[in-house]
Amino acid sequence: MAEQSRNRSRHTVPVVSRDSADRPRRRPRLPKVRLNTAEIAVLVVVTILILITIAVPLRNYYQGRSEIARLNESIAAKQREKEELLAEIDKYQDEAYIKEQARTRLGLIEPGETAFRIIDLRMDQEHTVTTSHEELEEERTWYVTLWDSVATPPAEDPGGVLMEE
Repeated sequence: MAEQSRNRSRHTVPVVSRDSADRPRRRPRLPKVRLNTAEIAVLVVVTILILITIAVPLRNYYQGRSEIARLNESIAAKQREKEELLAEIDKYQDEAYIKEQARTRLGLIEPGETAFRIIDLRMDQEHTVTTSHEELEEERTWYVTLWDSVATPPAEDPGGVLMEE
């Protein structure tokens, strides 16, 4: 019988423990901590030091990333410029392009070709490109021109504003 009571006690749960499982558990209350001014100052200083030790490497990291991005853009621009210059060099390797440029830029013609100059009929016949000797102004030295510009006072406007003649 003693053995049966032992076996029962091993397999049975007391009624008190059943009720406690249904009830919400109480948290143990933490004691209120009161900090004095010196302790608060130490906490603030430690917090600031931690923030600084985290912020400086982060700032360096982001500055490095932005510099890398800027340099990558610069490299891409230089590569585009290089490709354009290589294309320009390839153009000048072509004999037909060289002849075309000589015709347009220098006005050269091939042997056996006839050069024509087209004159616009709308141009006035009286106004020619060349000028006669009488139309040319007498050249003055720079210091005479400077002296004339300084020696002649500007005319005064009736409104009180100075105007040059």
